[in-house]
Amino acid sequence: MKFLCLHGAGTNDEIFDLQSGGIRHSLEEKGHTFRFINGGVPSDPEPEIASIMDGPFYKHYTVNTPPGPTLSTALQYTLSIIEKEGPFDAVMGFSQGAALACSLLIHHAKTHPNESPLFKMAVFICGATAWDVDNGLEALQPTPGTYAVGIPTVHIVGKQDPLYAEGKRLYGLCEPEKAVFYDHGSRHMIPFDLVNTEKMAGIVEETVKQVEGL
Repeated sequence: MKFLCLHGAGTNDEIFDLQSGGIRHSLEEKGHTFRFINGGVPSDPEPEIASIMDGPFYKHYTVNTPPGPTLSTALQYTLSIIEKEGPFDAVMGFSQGAALACSLLIHHAKTHPNESPLFKMAVFICGATAWDVDNGLEALQPTPGTYAVGIPTVHIVGKQDPLYAEGKRLYGLCEPEKAVFYDHGSRHMIPFDLVNTEKMAGIVEETVKQVEGL
């Protein structure tokens, strides 16, 4: 499978490459590929990485407020990359990248209701609030018992993460029978310890197998 990878705000493609190495390793050994892209908006670095990682740093859209027109710009920017380099079978996003991935799926389902989903599966890691590009508000379930995202999804969160509640709301947008939820117990990060790495990688691998019909 070919994964599109969307980093968090205040980081870049190389940082997300490093962050996700433990999850990706066994999948790459099986021939799956990962394409990391930078967001389209220059950004200050996240405080935790400012002194240890080199820039430049990017975000996908405005942070900490409803993104307004910057979300539409981010969607069009990302869709242009998908058009040039795709199709992609799956998407993996961290923090704002996870939220953008969710917004992309919701927007595509609304605007192309008779077409296949934009991706076959999604991996949301420490997801932030997903926004609805049509009204600029937080994305919500369309109606009780229906779900905005119907493809298989993996949700990796950390209960010490300040965005934990946002990640759980993102999980609530996805069809529960196709969603896997894993709490690594830590902060806004992808832990590197062996136990968590094996569990996270295993969950993603199982979802890939499910999508591929293996």
